[in-house]
Amino acid sequence: MYEDEIKALARAVGADKVGFADLSSYEDEFGISKRLLKKYSRAISIGVVLPREVIETIGPDGPSPAYARCYRRANALLDRAAREIASFCSSKGYRALAVPASRIADWERQLGLISHKAVAVLAGLGWMGKNLLVITPDHGPRVRFATVLTDMPLEVGKPVRSKCGPCRACVEACPAGAIRDVSFDLKPRSRNEVFDYRACLEKLMEFARRPGIGELICGICIKACPYSSAQG
Repeated sequence: MYEDEIKALARAVGADKVGFADLSSYEDEFGISKRLLKKYSRAISIGVVLPREVIETIGPDGPSPAYARCYRRANALLDRAAREIASFCSSKGYRALAVPASRIADWERQLGLISHKAVAVLAGLGWMGKNLLVITPDHGPRVRFATVLTDMPLEVGKPVRSKCGPCRACVEACPAGAIRDVSFDLKPRSRNEVFDYRACLEKLMEFARRPGIGELICGICIKACPYSSAQG
């Protein structure tokens, strides 16, 4: 009933993608507490596309200052969109919680309050890649996400199957050797089976110390993905 209004609101703020997910199939592996699942039955996934031209500035040895700036701008836009949508849901009498685009709740396991990526996959916006990023059909992994948790009765999307197949582009490009060449299917595997997040974090911390970066970012696997060269 409210889906079109939410999509229009998100796009008015500057978001590019919106999807709706049923949280009943959300896996604990990705960090959301059972307490939250009791309050919220739905999640709204909001996406912002990162320009291909910016991704092209990422080098084989790490992120560029241009990518760091784009990352911060995308996060700010996503956080604003999430707040606006949460406010809309609340105004209609439903519970709503905006989850920021980039905020770590569990540093030991490198998890947020909820996995924006897992929600986007449940909403049918893309599939989980071997690099544990959402691969969208039209922009590949060049999309950042934020989430709004709600109990608003929304019509949900359907997950799509992985199309990574035998591709090893991200596996071979990863400077940390963190991607284990394991494909997801419709039911996500254990994160640790797919990805060495400790090795990834160590490399991100190294990159963050570089001039003009200051963020836990890399982007090398984003640039390497064949789907990243899709639309602008």
